Amino acid sequence: MTIPRAILRSARWHTHLVDRGVLSVHGPDARKLLNGLCTADVMAHDTAQGAQLTAFLNAQGRLQTGALLAYGDEVALIDVERAALPALLKLLKRYKLRSNAHITDRSDELAVVATSATVDEPQMRLGRSGCGLWRDPRLPYLGWRGILPRADAEKMHIAGSVCAPSSLYDLQLLLLGIPNRQMDTPAAEALPLESNLDLLGGVSFDKGCYLGQELTARTFFRGVTRKRLLPVLRQPLAEAEATAAADVEALSALPTAERLLAARLPRGLDGELLLSGAVPPAAELNALTDKAGQLAGKLRVLDASAGLGLALCRLDALGGELATAAGEQFVPLRPSWWPDYIEAHADVARPRA
Repeated sequence: MTIPRAILRSARWHTHLVDRGVLSVHGPDARKLLNGLCTADVMAHDTAQGAQLTAFLNAQGRLQTGALLAYGDEVALIDVERAALPALLKLLKRYKLRSNAHITDRSDELAVVATSATVDEPQMRLGRSGCGLWRDPRLPYLGWRGILPRADAEKMHIAGSVCAPSSLYDLQLLLLGIPNRQMDTPAAEALPLESNLDLLGGVSFDKGCYLGQELTARTFFRGVTRKRLLPVLRQPLAEAEATAAADVEALSALPTAERLLAARLPRGLDGELLLSGAVPPAAELNALTDKAGQLAGKLRVLDASAGLGLALCRLDALGGELATAAGEQFVPLRPSWWPDYIEAHADVARPRA
């Protein structure tokens, strides 16, 4: 798996996210139903602002899956990882009860796309059906994202934009330390605050009750989040020289720190970026220990070719080096978009109002 140099040198690109599915919740009670099951405040969201990040939890407050919600007239479209879709569909149907809402898997007819290019065409903006493109609600660096009829997605064209592999989009999220799949935030194990969903605007602490709220609210109001999901880089790469910035123009929207990180990643003979895809390591190799031999984190996923992964780490491990049981060394990195109050030795979730 590689990203050609020609694509890396293009600041405008788009891609079809084939690993995403789409659920539709349609009817007068669609938003009310979702509001009681997810972490975001669905009822208070201004649909004119585009889509909304959220998460669905189990009764114990552990993540089932993250998702993006796009709204139309009495319809909400749920952009969710295909691997997590069956379990989410089952959850929604279990709690539907007498709600006047119809839940449908529309993955065969609708597709999810993303682009780094600004979308100026009004006909491509989010419409009354819930389809269209919107600014990614998580971070401004992520460009535009959307749900389109599958035929339109497969022949998507934006002026001056090149068609890129979805691995480029995945790399962008990996560099920023943003969870994207259940491998990053294992179902029934990961917690929303440790997964940075609060920092990305996906958790409301002002709305009423929802499934799994108790543990999330208690963690927040106690002000304690000692571990967070963050990028880790194989030690030799952390000391490597960055290539020319022009070679990572495709990631020019990212903050300087993440662009320089991308410029350190291994290249092929023709300048292509070498990737193998981020996957979970063997169970006996996912523990990360500090120099004192103390457990400091857990490696969630690693792209072995790029030497870049995601790990759930203690915040006080930032600035040090961590090792696996096989002796492989990694450096935990503080994402540049994190708020200033999250320091290397901080244990607060976020300031309270």
